[in-house]
Amino acid sequence: MITKKLYYENIYAREFDSEIINSKNNPDGTFEITLAQTLFYPGGGGQPCDLGFINGVEVINVFEDHTGEIIHVLKNNFDTENLKNIHGVINWQRRFEYMQQHLGEHIFAGMLYKLHGLNTSRMRIENDNISLDIDDQQVELDIILEAEREANKVVWQNIPVEIIYPDIEEIKLHARKLPGDKAIPPFRVVKVGDVDYVPCCGTHPDTTGQIGLIKVISAENHKGGTRIYLHCGSAAYEWLHKLWLEIKNAESELVCGDLNITEKILNLKHQIRELKNNAQNITRHFLKPLAENLINNAEEFNGLKIIVHVLENSEQDSAKELSRLLTEQPDIIALVAAVNNEGAFLMFSCNKNSHADVRKAFKSTIETLNGKGGGAAFSAQGHCGAVEVEKLRNALAHAKEIIKNQA
Repeated sequence: MITKKLYYENIYAREFDSEIINSKNNPDGTFEITLAQTLFYPGGGGQPCDLGFINGVEVINVFEDHTGEIIHVLKNNFDTENLKNIHGVINWQRRFEYMQQHLGEHIFAGMLYKLHGLNTSRMRIENDNISLDIDDQQVELDIILEAEREANKVVWQNIPVEIIYPDIEEIKLHARKLPGDKAIPPFRVVKVGDVDYVPCCGTHPDTTGQIGLIKVISAENHKGGTRIYLHCGSAAYEWLHKLWLEIKNAESELVCGDLNITEKILNLKHQIRELKNNAQNITRHFLKPLAENLINNAEEFNGLKIIVHVLENSEQDSAKELSRLLTEQPDIIALVAAVNNEGAFLMFSCNKNSHADVRKAFKSTIETLNGKGGGAAFSAQGHCGAVEVEKLRNALAHAKEIIKNQA
């Protein structure tokens, strides 16, 4: 017996009664029940299933099997032997939000197709987020935003949403995509004015105005095509509300107005860049005598000077700057570390014009110190946790021997 789909007969119904057809216990403790009719949408077309309660027991999953029966998976079982009928209640807020999301996606995808002939290959609703894919084409942002703008105009016109069952020839004539290979007649088509006409098994509001708003969140390159993320309906409102709060917090911290945040951030980035340059110049000024002393007193080996040095109570910027100063000369290999209470930063480097390779020595050293990092032949860097200075010096001394053996 194929379950009667009440969710197609009255999309706004929230409660229903039905006769129990079958039930079984699962090994994991869940309970499956099949009904003569149901309001629980089993999922499909990218839309998740409905959740809710049957006789007060939580419904945690719903799916349609290969026979057309709709299986309700309950968190716990209940006595069905002495029951003929049940009472079901769907989670209406969840259902309506998915209806808003699904219809919003239809309209947006319809606009991409209508305006630019772009086909949506895949759609998925996950929580309050919609993603849809355009295969084999990078879609420009202005095209995406144009589709968003025109889709919202359709929403605000409050156009009726029709559910029709045309023959396949009619579908081929009007639809932006054809029924799936496994679909069998009659084909259910969702029609939104002259905006969209597409086979779909999902649930949707009966007018576009009930969506309220369609908002593009982001777009990214995906497998040679474009993946677009949307929020529709209450999900769009919630996202914009959170964004508004973030903007207000940013205004307070930056001491500026709504339309000045970007300008303020750019000014701050410029100031930070200048401060970093000044700090680098100061660091370089104080490290230059140290670098000169290390170079003058370095031991030569096969035409190379291998310099080992640990900067105590220092940050990684100091180690990087000392490495730069040392390796300005082509005959120097610098094995430098900066250590403080939080851990150590290691940088092994040489001049790009030298033929040295610091990778083997670095890999051995960073593993000895239980750290992480990597790099190229002329420069490798990484971090490790808190380490005693003496242990760090010994590790660098061992690295020096590895370099010597390579030379």
